[in-house]
Amino acid sequence: MQDIPLIDIGPLFGKDDKAQAEVDRAIAKAAFDIGFMVITGQPKDLSVGADARATMLKLFDLPQDVQRPFWKRNFAPENPHIYRGWFPLSSSAARNREGFEIGPDILRDLPAGQQDDLLYEPTPLPDASVLPENWRQIAADYYAGMEAIGQKILDSLSRSLGINPEIFRAAFDDGISTLRLLHYPKRPDGEAAPNDVPERFAEFNGQSYEQIARAHVDSGLLTVLAQCGVGGLQARNASGDWIAVPVIDDAFSINFGGLLDRWTGGRIRATLHRVLGQGENRYSVPFFFEPRPSTEIAPLPIDGIKPFAPFLYGDHLWATTTKFPENFGLGHLRPPRGTYTDPMTS
Repeated sequence: MQDIPLIDIGPLFGKDDKAQAEVDRAIAKAAFDIGFMVITGQPKDLSVGADARATMLKLFDLPQDVQRPFWKRNFAPENPHIYRGWFPLSSSAARNREGFEIGPDILRDLPAGQQDDLLYEPTPLPDASVLPENWRQIAADYYAGMEAIGQKILDSLSRSLGINPEIFRAAFDDGISTLRLLHYPKRPDGEAAPNDVPERFAEFNGQSYEQIARAHVDSGLLTVLAQCGVGGLQARNASGDWIAVPVIDDAFSINFGGLLDRWTGGRIRATLHRVLGQGENRYSVPFFFEPRPSTEIAPLPIDGIKPFAPFLYGDHLWATTTKFPENFGLGHLRPPRGTYTDPMTS
């Protein structure tokens, strides 16, 4: 059975070319073979550790009446925000997860002249008086650390693909990456999950588990995920087997999205993954590394890549994100800025 590779990425932040080349090879093998890996060794000066995550996740301790002003308009019609903010348990029929989505304005000013683009919507944040001390600074530092890790991985992949690293780097000027805080609440003791939605349960090793995240491929480029101490994340390997993604303190699982698969002509694999409930409270913190909405996605200069019609990243993101329960019914609010055909079907 193919395992999830465990890779120390420390050399990506150093000056040892030989060590960096070894890491490049390991990342490329993971990206090309299975599309999943677990990384360790990020510099300690990046504020991305368990303490930072624990502080950020205290957001979920706020009472519902304090939460509601930050719910997305789909769930609180009196609220103005649509794309950023909170999606409550009621956001899906399964009622088994809630989350808060934070944009780049936690770290930097949004670019001028983009107020008409929903993808640059400011993040609605509770007043500092109801949050843990320094919550916003901790979240900003974490966001910056995730960007640093994501960029180093894309630089590494650029070297392995034989393309100019500036192609990916330039795409992330004024990028719109999303820091998502997720909570999957434990069901009360003795309460079984109702079999009321499709694919609520999945069989694994002869046991039935509630799927708190059904099998899917992320739609974007790459995701940097902290599992926060509780397992359940699985990836499907090339043989079609589901394998557990290990939970390691202060390590991150990395998976590559369908768009990166398409952009690289299938060299990088986008892999199905899912989360099986473990009968306890589960928190996770994914960071979706996302470029500028106006980035043109066109075939990369890779030998043998299959041509496809170029399109704008923002058009692709909006077309895909509005298929998720928390954004149902919003597609008409952001018409495409260019010609767009779903690249996963074309």
